[in-house]
Amino acid sequence: MKQLFSQFSLVVTMMFFFGCAASHTAARSEKTSFAQGISGLVRIDSSRYLAVHDALSFEDGPRVSLLRVSSSAGPIIVPVTIDDWMDRDGRSSDLESLCAIPSRPNEFLMAESGRWEGRFGRLFHIRFDPATHRAAVLGVARLPNLCDNNPEQVGDQYEGMACLDDGSGSVLLILGERGGSARYPSGVLRWVTFDLRTHTLLSTQDGLHGIRVDAPGGWPDHRKNRDISDLFVASDGSLWASAAWDSGDAGPFSSLVYRIGYLRQNSPVPVVVNRRLHVWRTCDGIKVEGVAAPPSALHGAVISVGSDDEHYGGVWRPLR
Repeated sequence: MKQLFSQFSLVVTMMFFFGCAASHTAARSEKTSFAQGISGLVRIDSSRYLAVHDALSFEDGPRVSLLRVSSSAGPIIVPVTIDDWMDRDGRSSDLESLCAIPSRPNEFLMAESGRWEGRFGRLFHIRFDPATHRAAVLGVARLPNLCDNNPEQVGDQYEGMACLDDGSGSVLLILGERGGSARYPSGVLRWVTFDLRTHTLLSTQDGLHGIRVDAPGGWPDHRKNRDISDLFVASDGSLWASAAWDSGDAGPFSSLVYRIGYLRQNSPVPVVVNRRLHVWRTCDGIKVEGVAAPPSALHGAVISVGSDDEHYGGVWRPLR
């Protein structure tokens, strides 16, 4: 859940180099003003991404943006317009994740982090028009509400989401509870089925109980790091995640990317978690909240990440 309740003018700097150290400088960069950093990321074609931002309901600023990257020029970032959110709670509040719907070009699911005093915690089904930079909300559902958020407690915090086609007009959703709270000290992978026709969620007891995930790495306090700050499914079916340490809106921040395991279809337990989890890359100085495929033109890149560094804006990076 976004901790900052006042509006900041942040700057997202997109630098093209293979690495994650915050002290490096790119030969070419382009800066674009944002109200928020990147809280979720998905590649939509060889060189373009959709990003979501965690603006709260009472805050202005973009909720969704289109990012176009190139190996020969600076990035172009364009806000995506959504005129009608198709829900009584109005525009989004704290979008934290999104994923592409398999076999449905230009259709995506976006999720808020969780309920706040009984409101929000929504899953939006959208269709994006790349030509007009507009998106239409096709339907809305409520995420599982296991623990409400309020001024007295941190409850459900879904910060990662992955989509898996079940072949019957529905999508299997893998939801990543971030962890790092008194209620959920560890991350948890949960799964539900989303019907794309009726826009309803179907869950099982096992799916809501989920699988505990403790991110690897040397954290200052293993009870407070965020074990899942985003999820990404690679083309081979492997499931990746980012994890982050958040000391507050002024930082310092630290992040890493690791492979959780893999997904399997037509199974009552669709996630297989590796027995041992290993750090793939560390990203010191930034708070990674988006993980996606790399641009096709950047040969050698394996993954790309986006960060939400609060006071300092955010960055996009291709990693190898």
